[in-house]
Amino acid sequence: MKVVAIIGSTKKNSTTRKAVENMTKIIEDEGIETEMIHFAEVSLPLFDANLTKEEHPPIVHSFTKKIAEADGVILASPEYHGSVSGVLKNALDYLGAREMKGKLVTILTTAGSELGATNTINTLHQICRNLHAWALPQSPTIPAAYDAFAPDGTLQDKKLEERLKTVASTFITELKNKSKHH
Repeated sequence: MKVVAIIGSTKKNSTTRKAVENMTKIIEDEGIETEMIHFAEVSLPLFDANLTKEEHPPIVHSFTKKIAEADGVILASPEYHGSVSGVLKNALDYLGAREMKGKLVTILTTAGSELGATNTINTLHQICRNLHAWALPQSPTIPAAYDAFAPDGTLQDKKLEERLKTVASTFITELKNKSKHH
């Protein structure tokens, strides 16, 4: 089994990446392979609806193929101006139901505010529905993300860390159940 994490941040040492690293460690400990696509390292061109799928550059084909072949996807985004980051939305515009239909997704968000990233979570759930993907209803958000991580990258708030572990465990269980039935 393989999980691909799409990290919707262009910041090299982003809190969103740290959150994903915490979650992927739990997933990898269960023997599931993970791969991160972090937009600090990968740059997709701006989506152009005038181009056919065949006209997209190789990096786009590589991205959509990785998602299509994954058993599960982590969609991770910082909340920018009350919504999904532009780079994540741009990447999602390249995907369709052919890559995402029936795909298990977990949503993970970070926010600068103490309120968390509820709008981003809701937006990503809506996008998943439109792509015919199955997003877990539990969607952890890390509020005040700039203060949330210890120097070693672990979460400082043990309740938040426990929530992340619970969601990762649910994701793993659902992935394994899905693979048994296919």
